[in-house]
Amino acid sequence: MTSRLLTVIVLLSAAALPQCMDVTDGIEVDVAYQPAATTAAIRTDMGYAVRLERALIAVGKVELIRCDNYVADLWNLIVPARARAHELSTPTSLGVPLIIDLMESAGVPLFAGTLRPPPGRYCGIRVLGMPADQDTEGLTAETLDMMDHSVLISGRVEDESTGEETPLLARISEILECEMLFDRPLVFEGPVLESVSIQIDQRTWFDGIDFAPQDSVAVHQQITENVRSSLKAALSNWGADL
Repeated sequence: MTSRLLTVIVLLSAAALPQCMDVTDGIEVDVAYQPAATTAAIRTDMGYAVRLERALIAVGKVELIRCDNYVADLWNLIVPARARAHELSTPTSLGVPLIIDLMESAGVPLFAGTLRPPPGRYCGIRVLGMPADQDTEGLTAETLDMMDHSVLISGRVEDESTGEETPLLARISEILECEMLFDRPLVFEGPVLESVSIQIDQRTWFDGIDFAPQDSVAVHQQITENVRSSLKAALSNWGADL
């Protein structure tokens, strides 16, 4: 059964290849990350104030998702997902790894690159957060520990009802795959310039966490899910202002 399914997938892939390689000059999609401006104290929905000292996220790949990507979806059912920090770029993906320091963000877009996809319909975008490698942009002596982490957070948490403070340290090492749908499909039939903003709202990373009774494992899991859900894709005109 598996071999028969593999044969079907290979045939479908071969049939789709010519269309995938048919790149029309002039189709461009500018991509930028736009973190929220980091405030001195992030107040959570559970009555805590989080004062961050470090907040870093490492992104390894950004990829447009075709609305009709059936071949890839079938392949993903039987092939385990794998990723490396330095992925190759393609017409529909950016493989330029980048460390984003959210403490330095003032809500200003950070340009990631330009995609030049073939004609088609694209319904969303996929972002892979993963540990950095030696070629990652933004890797310095101060961020070397991001070679072991996709997200690194440190700071202090204050219970605003009691005034009690506790240290906060969250290290996320696993690959974070985040898929986001656009509010409308991108339909490419001829030369066009689109801009996609990947919004990162680190102010929501600590929502739903009651730091006092929850153990460190539960806090880590909730922060991981909050990081995933904090990423949103928006079609915007920021590129016209750069």
